[in-house]
Amino acid sequence: MTVKKRILIASGGTGGHFYPAFALAVELRARGWQALFLVKKEDLARPALEDADFPYAELDMVSLPRGLNPLAHAAFLIKFFRSMALALRIIKDFGPDAVLGTGSYISFPAVIAARLGGVPSAIHESNASFGLSNRIAARFADKIALGLPVKNNPFAYKSELTGTPIRAFFAKAPGAKESRERLGLDPDAMTFLVFGGSQGAGRLNSAASAAAARLRDKGLKFQLLHITGRRDFEAVRSAYEKAGLYGLPGIKVMDYCERIDELYPASDLVISRSGASTIAELAYLSKPSILVPFPASASGHQKENALALAACGGAVLLEESPGFEDALEEAMRKFIARPASLLEMARSISGAQVPDAVKASSNLLGLIEGLAGGAKP
Repeated sequence: MTVKKRILIASGGTGGHFYPAFALAVELRARGWQALFLVKKEDLARPALEDADFPYAELDMVSLPRGLNPLAHAAFLIKFFRSMALALRIIKDFGPDAVLGTGSYISFPAVIAARLGGVPSAIHESNASFGLSNRIAARFADKIALGLPVKNNPFAYKSELTGTPIRAFFAKAPGAKESRERLGLDPDAMTFLVFGGSQGAGRLNSAASAAAARLRDKGLKFQLLHITGRRDFEAVRSAYEKAGLYGLPGIKVMDYCERIDELYPASDLVISRSGASTIAELAYLSKPSILVPFPASASGHQKENALALAACGGAVLLEESPGFEDALEEAMRKFIARPASLLEMARSISGAQVPDAVKASSNLLGLIEGLAGGAKP
């Protein structure tokens, strides 16, 4: 007789860390595994876990300080050792066959606790360069799953390119015609989809709304779907109102969208940050994009992510330089004038080294099953 295998997944912090782990957990559960999540205290991922009936435990952990403040480092160490002790107790009580960390600082104590507890572990690095937490945790993990190729990877000997899992509903995304009909959009007008990321996109939001106003003033025809993020919604809505655009049939402004898979097909071009999950989604859907890396991303990893698509011609890399606002408007104007260029960009995406994101869960599951070995007796 066999019992279900168990996995402890340390995740959360940002959507880029959490949603790949969540997609994997759904796949694991479908294959008979039990998953328990470790998240930071009061993590925003908790409602999604509760809705999906995934159990979780909270660690009172903070990120590693980047400065030299001794009090900050002391506070980090206290919380780290407490978190590692709790992770060890959870491992002892839950008895996981494997532990997986997906990149947030929660992964660090979980992977070390796994090593101390004699449980095989893996981390998933979704970005094109290692984050600080993963760079440290990788020294203790048995295997490393990569979402994108990592240049000069110091852990290449134990790394495997699996891709970054995306949620299953992307495989059932509606067609362009159906998506535009649902949104009440013109089926033939150039349509932009703009969104930032969980780490903030204030300048991108203001630049996109300003560009939209100027392009309309020039008499250009286009449509725009703009997900502002809850923090910036009022400011962006106000900007569209002042420009006389808010509420027009082809202009849709929203603070958040859980089912972005229903918006992607309606767009001809995406303008967004370049988080790893976004790169995986764009590559899977072969969607052309203007990628604007988050300037403060650790080790500039969002720029490295963007290059995964820009290097093959599937995206335009546009950084937040002093002339960013004008450059974004000019890029949008060129695509409105030459929509056929988007077809070539879409075809070029097939040349990117981005694994199929829908198959990534199965790839990662295979790696984990290899770690866990046979079923429990």
